[in-house]
Amino acid sequence: MNYDINKDLLPVGSIVKIRFSKKLYMITGFYTKDSEGNIYDYSAVEYPIGFHSFEDIQFFQRDYVKTLINLGFVTDKEKEFKSNIKKVDKKKTSIDEFIEF
Repeated sequence: MNYDINKDLLPVGSIVKIRFSKKLYMITGFYTKDSEGNIYDYSAVEYPIGFHSFEDIQFFQRDYVKTLINLGFVTDKEKEFKSNIKKVDKKKTSIDEFIEF
């Protein structure tokens, strides 16, 4: 599958360069709500450092992705998840409202 980096959600584990930063980030989640209640397309941590504390998490919208460095792991489960997540995308709500625990 070809990905439009500013339209399609990239898989977890994808490494990207974002606008206004020289650092690389690894995508860790989707539609994450920050402490102020803002919802972002992606949550990510700096690559290769990873997660050390909650302050390390970066939030950004998909149009901030400047370059895709490496595509994350894609499985049938990931493809199924992405087809279902479009419901969240249209409503722009937190993923917590979509995932059944």
